[in-house]
Amino acid sequence: MVTEEGEKMEAAAFGFPAEVRPGATRVGWIGIGVMGGAMAGRLLAAGYPVTAYARTPAKAGFLVAAGARLADSPAAVASASDVVFTMVGNPGDVRAVVLDAATGALSGLRPGGVLVDCTSSSPSLAREVAAAARAAGCHAIDAPVSGGDVGARDGALAILAGGEEAVVGWLAPLFAHLGRPTYMGPPGSGQSSKIANQIAVAGAVVGLGESLAFADAAGLDTRQFLGAVSKGAAGSRVMDLFGERVLSRDFATGGAVRYIIKDLGMALEVGDGQEEVNVLPGSALYRQMFSSMVANGDGDLCLQGLITVVERLNGIRKNPQQPARMAAPGSVGLLQVQSFAAAKCRPVAVSRRPVFAVRASVASAATKDAVLRPFRENRALKIISGLQNFDRNNVASVVTAADKGGATHVDIACDQDLVKLALELTNLPICVSSVNPSAFQSAVEAGAQMIEIGNYDSFYEEGIEFSSEQILKLTRETRKMFPDITLSVTVPHTLSLPDQTRLAELLEEEGADIIQTEGGKCSSPTKPGVLGLIEKATPTLAAAYSISRAVSIPVMCASGLSSVTAPMAVTAGAAGVGVGSAINKLNDVVAMIAEVRSIAEALGTSSRNMSEDLRTVHH
Repeated sequence: MVTEEGEKMEAAAFGFPAEVRPGATRVGWIGIGVMGGAMAGRLLAAGYPVTAYARTPAKAGFLVAAGARLADSPAAVASASDVVFTMVGNPGDVRAVVLDAATGALSGLRPGGVLVDCTSSSPSLAREVAAAARAAGCHAIDAPVSGGDVGARDGALAILAGGEEAVVGWLAPLFAHLGRPTYMGPPGSGQSSKIANQIAVAGAVVGLGESLAFADAAGLDTRQFLGAVSKGAAGSRVMDLFGERVLSRDFATGGAVRYIIKDLGMALEVGDGQEEVNVLPGSALYRQMFSSMVANGDGDLCLQGLITVVERLNGIRKNPQQPARMAAPGSVGLLQVQSFAAAKCRPVAVSRRPVFAVRASVASAATKDAVLRPFRENRALKIISGLQNFDRNNVASVVTAADKGGATHVDIACDQDLVKLALELTNLPICVSSVNPSAFQSAVEAGAQMIEIGNYDSFYEEGIEFSSEQILKLTRETRKMFPDITLSVTVPHTLSLPDQTRLAELLEEEGADIIQTEGGKCSSPTKPGVLGLIEKATPTLAAAYSISRAVSIPVMCASGLSSVTAPMAVTAGAAGVGVGSAINKLNDVVAMIAEVRSIAEALGTSSRNMSEDLRTVHH
């Protein structure tokens, strides 16, 4: 039997605070991308034994060739390590590789072990991981980095560390091979610092792209211009890292644009803890500009490729082999465009199909913020009239019930005339649903503020089901066409629960703003009364529980909900609920209002603030 004192001695000998030494301290590394691979390689070269895990094992081949061991799961990495570093794509990935009860790193880490997350993730998740580690007798540090691929390769990263200060100090010998660490404060402080850093980086990249496009159009020698201004007030680390790459049209080297879009999204959506600055118009505009790269078919480019957005807006066509060519007389020219918000919406050719790049503006960002706010506050209530419901009278009744009953959103069929009708009846955000991305265009132009790929019920009745691949394809196509609007995607209940969860993670990576769940075979309950209501809601509640723990974006629980089960959805992890048949099956608008009100009261929600938010945006 091991005494408590013996356990403490074993922990001390195993991990923190035992001395960190090359050849003795065992390092685990999870995530072998451009950054993670370079960082792990530096620790391996410094003499630390490294055990690595990569979802694609081939990516770790160079580390294995240099002496690293390859493990088959994050838990296996942790069981062989004193310190485990994670450098993965997004918060959902962090949750999976660290907190999964069966395969996560924390499940394999012995007491005294240390987790170091270098991913750019959310502050709230960092605090959650720190608490879970503490409960397991371990330690967790959130230590996102800045400096790009060059900094990772050269060991010159800025390391922004949050957590226990003593543990951060203990990690100094390891950090010394990666860059310069700075202790930022308690758990989550590193991630908050990285988000703030990314706001500054994004602004600098936008400024660099616009200044070089302007200089080029003005007939300046852009290389001479860059050399001159880099020594003055305009000079920056961003200019040093990316300036020459822009001039040489090297858009393949560096951090992928999807990560800055993710980070700026976290800046705009944070507010779940200590951060209280939620109005960031510059960040909203930067995110829209980077999102436009994806809309233009340039989503595989790196940050410095942002200049291509400026060039497209100004009719400039340029590639690595050809000099800039200004647009023909009469078209939008560089010196005619005063701001990104003033640029006209026009088709952009992507894969032989016209894609409409939605005009970015601070106003649209504010609208999106208003649409998403009830989700951030866990009080969203969306009333659904139905994907195939084109009955104007019924839709009008449903919209009126949503408005008068206390809902926060209303969801109608994707039809511009129905959108116009709804806007005459309510100030609530109008969501339109379809499985045809091109159908959204006219509805958005009519005033819809949110679009959804979902409401598959009518297809199930015809024996049609949707695969994960089909949903992902629809999402990519829709996001290309509408990079800025709030996008909700329903995960089909016909998938297994693990497959639903994995699809939700992939949808988050593709730019979905909201994940919606739906019910399944229990939608026809076998029991009467309250038990039947709970039975009916079970599939969608289970999906909401699992998915909300795998993604960082809001989850809306829909299908089979009532005033009894709606609060259960929020308890399960949903940020809101969607209710359809319980409302639109009623024949009387007064009864509809009463039913909506009962659900709204059960959730404790109110439509008044949402309407005021949108009035402020529109005026």
